[in-house]
Amino acid sequence: MIQLTEFQNKTLSTIAERRKIGKAGLPQELIRDEQVKVRFTESDRAVIDTFAKNVDTNEAQFLYTLAISSVRDMMNNDASLAQEIKRELLRAGIVLPEWMQDDHEQR
Repeated sequence: MIQLTEFQNKTLSTIAERRKIGKAGLPQELIRDEQVKVRFTESDRAVIDTFAKNVDTNEAQFLYTLAISSVRDMMNNDASLAQEIKRELLRAGIVLPEWMQDDHEQR
């Protein structure tokens, strides 16, 4: 079995829980309604699919978790970039994701 970080496990659990609730049961800022199309080679997709199955989730939830945890790691490693991104989101009136809030940025 593949070992995920604590953050990745929590993210997968949160996604799975929200999926059971449905859009009607979530506040607007927690609804995942944007889609990003990503194209992979057949072999890359097979690797991703195999990883997803090994952590007992589907490909979309796995890719979401990887993307968010990778961005979080990069922001944790570049405090000035993280602050600029936060300022930009707040200026645009976008609620900060839970994982971007100060008490969730512990390394």
